Amino acid sequence: MNSQDRRSRILRAAAALFVERGYAGVSMGDVLSEVGGSKGTLYRYFHDKADLFKSAVEMVIDERSGPLRGFEPGDADVAETLTAFGHHFADIVLAPEAIALHRLITAEAERVPGIGQTFFDHGPTFGSSVLADYLRRQCSSGVLRLDDPALAASQLYQAMLGEPQMRLLTNAGPVSAEEVDRAIANAVEIFLRGASR
Repeated sequence: MNSQDRRSRILRAAAALFVERGYAGVSMGDVLSEVGGSKGTLYRYFHDKADLFKSAVEMVIDERSGPLRGFEPGDADVAETLTAFGHHFADIVLAPEAIALHRLITAEAERVPGIGQTFFDHGPTFGSSVLADYLRRQCSSGVLRLDDPALAASQLYQAMLGEPQMRLLTNAGPVSAEEVDRAIANAVEIFLRGASR
């Protein structure tokens, strides 16, 4: 097993343990028990538990963002493209694993310096930037009129999925596929009423 594969294996084991037990409930020894090897090997890759936690969160979020990283809007009209963005976002952030990770970060953000920023940069900020780039292109081509595409992207995301995501995060009840479809469609329709030229 090469060094990169070894590091990835450690991160996957650590991520699963952190989500299951929380930050305080996992020791470096627990991770070693899962992956084998020596403490020296583990500390060669990660300075301490906080570094391991941060790296595991980055890896999980970056992998979950894969559908957006490869998203190509193509020639679909703006409404269809924004709807597709919404469904890509939904697949990423409403999955049970994503909800569990989000809850973990919320619980640990005050205790683990920088973990909230790591989550925000690799998750919401990345997703908004992909959508904002698309909105900027539509503004440049004269299709949309927006003063601040980055702010518009963030607000559109919240309009599409903020309520379903909050319900799941707070365990306030299940969210059906039909509810997600309706939330995305309604948000896109209202957004385009205000942004179309």
